[in-house]
Amino acid sequence: MPDFHPKHDHLIVKPIGGSTPQDPARRKGEVVAVGPGRQLESGKPHPVDVKVGEKILFNSFAGSDIEVEGQAYVELPEDEVLALSAE
Repeated sequence: MPDFHPKHDHLIVKPIGGSTPQDPARRKGEVVAVGPGRQLESGKPHPVDVKVGEKILFNSFAGSDIEVEGQAYVELPEDEVLALSAE
């Protein structure tokens, strides 16, 4: 797997399957890389709440689809994560 280093509060997500059966506008994925967080006006960092390995739910049109070494990924900011998956 490539060594990703997203900037700010961005995540790299490996999609799991297609859209969810309950709602085709939603996708599920596993977080494979997390940025260091965004910088607050005070200059202090605000770390990302999502961790590598967690499964998340996000909108189908969120972020940017990218392909690296034949594998599909999605790059998206943390605020586009809808929920952590219990599965």
